[in-house]
Order: sequence, then C-alpha cells, then structure tokens
Amino acid sequence: MHLHPSMPMHLELRRAACLLCAFALALILSACSGRDKDEDEDGRQETQAELARIGEVRQAPGITVFVSHLSFNLANYGDLASVAYTVVPRPGTASGALAVSFERSWLDRRRAWDPNGRRLELPVFGLYAAHTNLVDLTARFRDGSKHAWRVEVPTGAYRGPADIYAQPDINVARSATRVPGFDFILVKNGRTAPVVLDTDGNMRWTGAVLADSFSSMFGPDAFYVGSLNTPTLYRMDVGGAYSGVQLGPSPGGSTLTNFHHDLTPGKVGMLAELDALQNGVSILESVLAEIDTEGKVLREWDLGRIFRDHMRAKGDDPSNFVRDGQDWFHMNSAIYNAADNSLLLSSRENFVVKIDYDTGAIRWLFGDTSKHWYKNYPSLRALALRLVEGKAPIGQHTLSITPNGELLLFNNGLGSLNHPPGTSPGATRTFSTPSRYAIDEKAGTAREVWTYEGERKLLSDICSSVYEGSPGNYLVAYSVLNARTKARLLGLDSQGKVAFDFAYPTEACSTVFIAQPLGWTDLKLR
Repeated sequence: MHLHPSMPMHLELRRAACLLCAFALALILSACSGRDKDEDEDGRQETQAELARIGEVRQAPGITVFVSHLSFNLANYGDLASVAYTVVPRPGTASGALAVSFERSWLDRRRAWDPNGRRLELPVFGLYAAHTNLVDLTARFRDGSKHAWRVEVPTGAYRGPADIYAQPDINVARSATRVPGFDFILVKNGRTAPVVLDTDGNMRWTGAVLADSFSSMFGPDAFYVGSLNTPTLYRMDVGGAYSGVQLGPSPGGSTLTNFHHDLTPGKVGMLAELDALQNGVSILESVLAEIDTEGKVLREWDLGRIFRDHMRAKGDDPSNFVRDGQDWFHMNSAIYNAADNSLLLSSRENFVVKIDYDTGAIRWLFGDTSKHWYKNYPSLRALALRLVEGKAPIGQHTLSITPNGELLLFNNGLGSLNHPPGTSPGATRTFSTPSRYAIDEKAGTAREVWTYEGERKLLSDICSSVYEGSPGNYLVAYSVLNARTKARLLGLDSQGKVAFDFAYPTEACSTVFIAQPLGWTDLKLR
C-alpha cells in the first residue's frame, strides 16, 4: 500500500483501515459461498446417519445356522448410539417378530468396532433355519438421525444334537385368533445347550458344545449354564461363544461339587442349587447359593442347618428329618421375592418353604399335610399354611411369583420318594396341574385360585413347569407324559383355551426339563 503524497497522514491511515476491513469482509463472504464438509451440494447440513456412509454388508456363518455375523462399513462410529435389527416373520406364521437392540455400551464392551477396517460387526441371532431370512437393520445416531436398510440372510437346515426340536408333533397350531401372550420359549433340557423356540414351533436358537442345560437361565445378555458334574459355570453369549469359570469357595465352609436343577435371578446375582461335601459327607440338593457371573459365591443357605437349628430351638429332634448323605430335601426350584426380601424354595420331598433372605429364618411351609414332616414334628406343623380351597402342592416344581403376588407352580402330584422308613410318603395323584395360590400370611392360609386340569388325564409326575407369560396367559410344560416317553408344550390364552400344543419324544426329562417365556420381541442388550 502506498501513501498519497498530498493527503494528510491521519486520513491516509483511515483509508488504509477501511481497505483492510473490506478485504476481510470479502474473505468471509468468499468462505461462506463455499460448501462445508458437512453440507450436501445444496448447502443442507448432513445428518450423522448420512455422514456414516453405511454400506457393503458382509455375512459370515455363526456357530449354528440360527446365527449370522453381519458387518458393514461405518465412517463415524463415534456418533453411533445403537444398532437394532428385526427378523421378519416367515410367511404363514403368527409369532411376533424377533427384535434386538445393541446399545453403544454393549458394542464397546464387545469390541464390535474395527477401527482399522472401519467396520462394525453384529451377531444376528434368532434366524429361521433353511430359509432366506429378511433382516431389517436400523442404525441410530446421537443427533437423532437413523439409517435403515434390509438384508437377506440365507440359512441351511439345522443338523445337531437339538434336531428333535425341529420336528414337533403339532397337536394344535398357533393361530392369529388365539394369542398365548408371549412369542418365544426358552427350553432347558438334557440334550444340548439351551434351545429357543417360537410359538409356531420353529427352532430359533441353540448353541453348540454343551451336553445339557438343566441348570440354566438367560439374562441379561447371555445364557448361563451350571455343570451337573463339576462346580463350573458356563457363559454362552447370544452369538454362541462360550467360556467357563469355577465357583469360588463356600462361605459356609462346604466344598461345592456341582449344580443341579435350575438357575434363577437372585437379589444381586443368580440363585444356584448346589450339591456339596461337608466333612466328607455328601450334602445332596439342600444347599442354595447366590453367585455372580464370575463364579463368586455371594451368599449361601444350607437348608439342613436352617431346619436343624429351628427344630432344636422348638424342642424337636431333627435327626430323622435332616439326613445328610441322603436326598431328604430335593430342592428343585428357588426364587427371590423382592416384595418382601424373601426366598421361596421347592422341596420336592416335603413342601414349599419361605425363608428370610437375610437371616434364613423360616416364615412358612406349604404342602401335603399327610406327609411325615407335618405328622411327626410340632415345630414344622406350627409353620404350615392352612389350605382353605383347592389342592395342596405335591412333588411340585418351578415356583414363580405373579405380578399380583400370587404363587404359581407346577403341581406334579407324586408323593415322596426318599422319606424315612416307616413314615408316610403322602398322597399321589393320577393327574398333574399347574396351580396358582393366593397366600394370606397374616391369617396363615393358602387358596388355590387357578388351575388347568386338562381333562384330568395328563400325568407328568416329575420335572415340568408353568409360567405366566402376560396376565392370564400361561406356558405349561409337561415333561414326562405317556410313561415318560412324551413331552408337551401348551400355550393357554386368557380364556383358558389352548393357543398351541406341541409334542416331542423324550427319555425321562431330557427334551423339556423347564420351559419359560422369553422376551425376544424387544430384547435390549446394554
């Protein structure tokens, strides 16, 4: 810039400042006229979903045909909030769609994102076998935008140890007019890893490797299975990968030897029914523990010790009731009731018992009063609920608490098998039922308020289960019908009508040990 010789100095400086301002303004206007990297060609700001540039879906087979590993390009993983998918129901079926959402925390924990290849991989599970599955995916981003697309995932026929579930005898097919109140079923069994069916009878998931899943549960994002032979807890994720951990030491000083029967959600962990050794003596099916997913034993309840202490304190001799080395209790179900911080346990040989979670104190007993526990021990008789209507539990399995606080169980009807010589085994019935009870603890009474008698012809004397899927709708599993050669799954709608009825061959309880409704129509993995 040159100064004008005839212009005063202060005016020349002012002119220079104006020229500089004009130059700066021109630069700003020039910049504004260009397209920013987050704008499209029309100058519109692009969403995070658009910036993701999602594409190139690849597929890799999973551990079984019910799982496929899908991966896709993603340019901005940092903006991703979640990914969800839905498996479109197969034509001609009535079960709801299987739908899963993977939250960002789950993706991070699983290291689903490959920063080098800039790809995200998901296990898409719940596929139909021998079918071209239509899978709708949706990626959601932090700005609220989403990208939705559909892929086809072809699968082959299932071949494996669970193939018995692929060909049920359909006595009553699922229809759109009779709704069972749930769409997916978890089958705990003695053949293989847990099996998931839909209410049309289609297999939708199983794992590999494990030879049984009697003692198992799902939650919150994986299957957990306890070994029947060792103190090993297996974790099997939804993609089928599995690992095992050994149980930690027993707080009570026992040597825990193996799992049996069932796993259920506890107060802070999982309730595990265990066998143990104490001073070289077998403690059979009378130890309950709460464990975490790493196998740590958080709490323990020794029912032999609990009953001995109570009976002695009340003046009874427990030596012919609590019999170490024998299956005197036979715990086959245990649940936590958050409503009053209690545990409910099924002693197949005796009764249903309620104990305090913190102290282990016995609150009440409920069962067949013709058995020796009631006849021979005043300390136990004083704790018995009085049945005011219906039939008492006999040889019962699978306890649960309904939303209105009632007790639901499968009422097998088989008397005691390991009672002391010379004592009463109690009654044995000719048919089995699911039974639901309203219990008034203050009055010390129990009333059977619902049952399904099935024309009084269905005798499933061991194993078996019943669960409420949604209010008034039930899943009933008869594990051992027809002289223990046939298992059946029934869905009952809110009118008590059979919504579906599937049958399978079995050897004892191997095919259907326990069957529970499974919430895979809206599964959120966090």
